[in-house]
Amino acid sequence: MTTIEAWRVSRQQSVAGFQGDLTLIGLHTILQPMRIEGIPGSWAPLVSGEPGLMLTAAASDLITVDGRVVDGTVTLEVDRSIVRFSETLTAAATSQPGSIHLLAVWATDSEAVQRYEGISTFIYDPEWVIPAEFITSDDQRKIAFAHKYDHAGSLRYHQSPGDIRFTKAGVSYLLRPFDSADSLIVVFGDATNGKESYGMGRMLIVAPDASGYVALDFNRCFLPPCAFSAHFNCPLPPAQNRLPFEVNAGEKQVRYRI
Repeated sequence: MTTIEAWRVSRQQSVAGFQGDLTLIGLHTILQPMRIEGIPGSWAPLVSGEPGLMLTAAASDLITVDGRVVDGTVTLEVDRSIVRFSETLTAAATSQPGSIHLLAVWATDSEAVQRYEGISTFIYDPEWVIPAEFITSDDQRKIAFAHKYDHAGSLRYHQSPGDIRFTKAGVSYLLRPFDSADSLIVVFGDATNGKESYGMGRMLIVAPDASGYVALDFNRCFLPPCAFSAHFNCPLPPAQNRLPFEVNAGEKQVRYRI
């Protein structure tokens, strides 16, 4: 595992780098063939109803997909095919639970990137590396999450393979992670939210070992993507993951030039 200093440097750089969180300038739902203001080409959902998009463009549009100039219609694989319009402007097909035909657009010269100064953090404290136990559950279990920009009362369901149990000041707590690619992510809230840390909560990647042991290193908890761009629709901490105490560790806020 990288040192906390190296991890923090990587975070500071990656959010402003190629297709980093700060560079997201648009997230478009593609339900039918359409054009999008500001970028060339015509975009459509896959006719099979599966995740992914189709892009139709002429060679004169100067669009490349994975390095090849588009002249006709090509299929974009979700989170794999890289669409490039210029040195600074790129896009990709992506998906979310309940939204499988999305086009994300990134600009490495976005206003947010130009104003970005870094991410404020709490001082590293080894006391916030807490031993915990991962308790497996039904492989098909799903947990309801509200999302930042969804209608009130609207819920999405993410796969959650178990619970994480830990003790703080003699009190036992359970956190519910969800599957994300090859990781387990805990979306949690605590008493610093809206004060010292981002108001919507923070995230933590956890990696149980074969015995079920988990080291909850809150020094590595990080801001969700929606802290960097309003185009992200982040899951909010469910009631189970709202801790009643201050977690004075990890990332606090995004810092911008005034």
